[in-house]
Amino acid sequence: MIVPSNRRTALITGASSGIGLAFAEEYAREGVNLVIVARRNDPLQQLASQLRSKHGIKVQVWAGDLADPETPHRLFNFLSERQIPVDILVNNAGFGVPGNLCEVEWSRHRDTIEVMAAAPVQLCYLFAPAMRERRSGQIINVSSLAALLPPHAGGTLYYPLKSYLAQFSLALRAELKATGVNVCAVCPGFTRTGFQTAAGGTVESVTIPTWVWSQPNDVAVAAIRAVRKNQPICIPGLFNKTVALFFKLMPASIGRMIVGG
Repeated sequence: MIVPSNRRTALITGASSGIGLAFAEEYAREGVNLVIVARRNDPLQQLASQLRSKHGIKVQVWAGDLADPETPHRLFNFLSERQIPVDILVNNAGFGVPGNLCEVEWSRHRDTIEVMAAAPVQLCYLFAPAMRERRSGQIINVSSLAALLPPHAGGTLYYPLKSYLAQFSLALRAELKATGVNVCAVCPGFTRTGFQTAAGGTVESVTIPTWVWSQPNDVAVAAIRAVRKNQPICIPGLFNKTVALFFKLMPASIGRMIVGG
């Protein structure tokens, strides 16, 4: 069913590629207006032009780096000044940092924490009150299957941050459950985006069979369905569900041995 484009607006971070791009495409297909956010303006403008032309929706572009602690508030002010309400918030922006903790300069780790932990929480803090007042809204926080698995060396920061985002989503969902605002953490496994290449690749990403990998649009569709049903956690794909269940039932000490933790 196509929803009239003047009734809902989705704000998507990290929208220029990968899962964020897939969210933009899927919401646009439904006639939802968009606010697309990423660091680089040119890919956003190109995407906006394509989606406007193909789906006849309104697309607002906003280029900004969420590693800057002031970016979420600037974005909030930008939309408030233009009286653009946010009905759907998708916190998708993120990246991985290869190498062990003490082998990477601190500024890189600091940026990771800002983008993957501080910014999503601040955006929820800024946009959830209006959703609560309207008694309607949806928040999707893109976590990872990694959040549900034992951490291991090389994922020293990534695993805990994704786990933090998933736990935050559960807590926020409980806080907002009586207000008509749905919150869902989506936990995709290996997905065919540029993420692994940008992060320097991992042994796992090389050895995992082709059939295990998900497509970004499949992840987006699963997450959109899940948040509408007010599901707390969405794990797209049967294989990923099986892996998550396996490690949930497995004693923690054995799980750490399996992943080399």
